[in-house]
This record gives sequence, structure tokens and C-alpha cells, in this order.
Amino acid sequence: MKKLFNGLLQGFEYDSGLEFMCSLVPSIKYQMLLVTLFISTIIAEIDVIFGLDATAVGGLIAVMLLELASGTLASQIQKQPFSSRKLSRFTFKMACYLVLIAVPYVFEVSFKKHGNDLASGLFGWLHVFLVTQIVVENIVSILENLAVIMGKEKTYWIDRIKDKFRV
Repeated sequence: MKKLFNGLLQGFEYDSGLEFMCSLVPSIKYQMLLVTLFISTIIAEIDVIFGLDATAVGGLIAVMLLELASGTLASQIQKQPFSSRKLSRFTFKMACYLVLIAVPYVFEVSFKKHGNDLASGLFGWLHVFLVTQIVVENIVSILENLAVIMGKEKTYWIDRIKDKFRV
């Protein structure tokens, strides 16, 4: 059986089973297999942790990255130097947002498993509310950054939106 397998590999110009494995899983070559397994596990568990499908998480990440990019550009326009402290603040804020998204969802699922529909419903509502609020807050921040990028007051776009809701 081993001879048959080795013959098959040689037919595809693989010199050994290890060379074939490194072709299938290139992270082995770089001693990064555990890192890639960890990342894959986290991505596979996104729905379990955050209660969002991959598309929604992709949208959340896109909004967060857009906030980072627009904030960096706005800072450059204002002639503020890039600082690791600001990047750390952004990272800390996003980590807090992710915790605020994950915790109510985990509680919702836990209460649902235990048959407590009232608590499950409450945490389900809180989860949806927090996800919505966090995305809206990131969009507000992006709008502030865009106003600065356009050379306008930071509140320019927010004021335009507020004008639409005035009765």
C-alpha cells in the first residue's frame, strides 16, 4: 500500500509524503500550523461566539477597518502624527465592541438551552440592539472622519443627517 502511495506521489512529481503534505498544508513549512489551525477554529466558531453569520461579521470587520483607514487619513490631513497609542486605543475599543456583541448572544443561547424563554428573549433583544448600535457608532465615526478628509467641520455629515430628522 505504501509503495502504491509513493508511486502515485512520484507520478505527480512529489519526492516524498512530506513534500506532498507541505504542498497541501504549506504552513507546515513555516512552522505555522498551530497558528493557522487557531485562526481557522476561530473563524469556524464565529456564529457560535458572536451570533452573526460570516457575511455579517465580514461587514462588521469592513466597517471597523474603514473607520481605522478613514481615521488614519483624517489624522494625516490634520497633520497629526501616526501613533501606536491611537492604534492601541482603536484596537481596545474594537475588542470591547466584540465582547459587547458576544456576551449577550452567549447568554441568549445558554438561557434558551435551559428553557428560560424570557431571559433568552431579553438577551436576544440586547444582542440585536448592541450589534446595531455598535455598527451605527462606527458609521458616525466614519462620517466624522470623512468630513475632516473633505476639509469640512467634523460634524458636517452628522448635522446634515440631523437636519433630515428635524420636524
